[in-house]
Amino acid sequence: MKKSQQPKIGLDSQCLSYLLDAIEGIEEPLDSLAEEKKALIRIWFYPPVTYYVTETVISEVKAIKVKERQDFHKNFIDVLFLDFAVCNPVTANNRADALSAFHSGKNDCRILAEAEDQELDFLLTYDTKFLKHLSLESKSVRVTQPSLYWTNLQIPKGAEPQTVPHPSNPLSNQKWWRW
Repeated sequence: MKKSQQPKIGLDSQCLSYLLDAIEGIEEPLDSLAEEKKALIRIWFYPPVTYYVTETVISEVKAIKVKERQDFHKNFIDVLFLDFAVCNPVTANNRADALSAFHSGKNDCRILAEAEDQELDFLLTYDTKFLKHLSLESKSVRVTQPSLYWTNLQIPKGAEPQTVPHPSNPLSNQKWWRW
């Protein structure tokens, strides 16, 4: 990664769904993944960042059974995310097959192989099996939890976000996502 450019950050499907829900204005997360979810939102608002989604994440969006939810995801992806076609499908397929020796989640293996193909710097997930089995298997993409990525940014507490929700967004009235 060149220091002069922003890191290229990919999201798995779970992170994508949660981020979109939060942008839409959900309440503070209080479940077992609350810290991961808060970190994901903070990464969106504090540093200048563009998220990427892979072809497999997009195909998982297309498989969402509830049409309104699928459209919600698709509309956000079309406007707020970068997605690129796999440059070398044969290499990506072979890499996904190789990764399957470490992890049974076929789509997770494909997402990581596509992230490598797209030359992403980071892939964020809070899928514990994905992290356990694949986080050390890529030499070019760092697979990590949103909370670890956020901590490593070392943004001072009380810093102003680079981006804020529009005043019409219910999230603008909530304080839980602010650092």
